[in-house]
Amino acid sequence: MVDQVRQMLQEGRLSQRKIAATLGLSRGTVNAIALGKRRTPIIRNPRDHGFTHPTGKHLRCPSCGGLVQMPCLLCYMRQRRTRTPAAKPNPA
Repeated sequence: MVDQVRQMLQEGRLSQRKIAATLGLSRGTVNAIALGKRRTPIIRNPRDHGFTHPTGKHLRCPSCGGLVQMPCLLCYMRQRRTRTPAAKPNPA
């Protein structure tokens, strides 16, 4: 989507407002892309991180109690955060 906005901006036929309306984005998002404040997201393969995308009905997560599709992404991210210690500054 970011690349599509950039292409439309480069063509110069539509205003930012019209681009936003055409693509269903906010004007602020289109403006952020135009100013270079919004980068193209890096899409990684979720299998690289051992996470399976949620599917199916929304259920209560047994860990956090949230109404989510299982597996619960929030619990997964919390586990990753606690398993990976933050880098400590090197005293030099």
